[in-house]
Amino acid sequence: MRPPPTPSLVGPDVEGARGMRVPLARPWMGPEEAEAAREVVASRWLIQGAAVAEFEARFAALIGAEHAIAVNSGSSALLVAMGALGVGAGDEVVCPDMTFVSTASAALFLGARPVLADIEMRTYGLDPSDLERCIGPRTRAIVPVHYAGHSAEMGPILEIAERHGIPVLEDAAESHLARYQGGRCTGTLGRIGIFSFTPSKPMTTGEGGMIVTDDAALAERCRRFRNFGDTGKFEWTELGFNFRMPEMMGAIGLVQLERLPEAVRRRRQIAGRYSHAFHVLPDVVVPHERQAEDANYQLYTLRVEGASGSRHRDTVRASLSERGVGNRLYYPPLHGQGVFAHLAEDAGHFPNATRFAETALSLPIFPELTEDEQSFVIDAFIDSIRGLKSP
Repeated sequence: MRPPPTPSLVGPDVEGARGMRVPLARPWMGPEEAEAAREVVASRWLIQGAAVAEFEARFAALIGAEHAIAVNSGSSALLVAMGALGVGAGDEVVCPDMTFVSTASAALFLGARPVLADIEMRTYGLDPSDLERCIGPRTRAIVPVHYAGHSAEMGPILEIAERHGIPVLEDAAESHLARYQGGRCTGTLGRIGIFSFTPSKPMTTGEGGMIVTDDAALAERCRRFRNFGDTGKFEWTELGFNFRMPEMMGAIGLVQLERLPEAVRRRRQIAGRYSHAFHVLPDVVVPHERQAEDANYQLYTLRVEGASGSRHRDTVRASLSERGVGNRLYYPPLHGQGVFAHLAEDAGHFPNATRFAETALSLPIFPELTEDEQSFVIDAFIDSIRGLKSP
């Protein structure tokens, strides 16, 4: 029997008017993953073995990278990649204000200072026009985020980074197989990139992360960093820690990697159906696409605009929850969080991130979302929007 989705993913514990309840996300897993895990247990090789090595090789080949380094989480991947770039005490790392906390907290753990940039309002990634403001003599890395699986505006970001001689670390945690302007996969455009495999991602290993790069020396430094800085058998020449990927994650990842292209295709198909239904609604801004392959729709995030700001969106969100439709806000801007509040001397630097946080709403999207469930979500959202106009 399939266990129920966790409340953190599905939203309210209620059923809709049709007796249907649609979670926000659901991992696409089956007996193949269970068999892969069983084989690892039977082998008794539990850490960083043949399955992890094969997972690394096949992931690198799929996205077009020379090297892939598996670690135990996407957050660890950020920390290891930044450390491999030499980020340390007194340095600065530029990242967008609208992202998951680990994009910035990895810099803090290394003794560096995150410098927050505003987002642009088409893909919700780092705004290139705000990037120059954030660069200074101590800037050691620029970390654009491919928010919700939509490729950020990498062309101008890379041009600015090259002009200043600063490496780009792509936070592609959510953007598996998304491509920038139909070309290279996200994560492979900068000097180094990272991915996450948590359960809501297009593919999952439970936890887990991957670092990718075409730089052999940088890849080798990442491999040492994830394994206590060991260069051989107990030869520690630099600081590292235990960020190794368990073998069971690697085995599950190999199965999930086979599912990934179809998982992304289904997400794009569902997103297309949503956008077709929603783009004519007043005060609704559906996701922007440059080209069909620019997004994998890790999230389907739209904006509910209106003169009343967040109250407008929150009314729709409450209506969806009452109807049994999972929904969530991803994420609060970092400049308003206590751990980062000291980094934002002037909240006026982030008008786009602030507006996005007041109006954004993510709806259910995952490969096994049935047509009936999609219709249920569409009808519930349309009714909720129409309810805004009711007296």
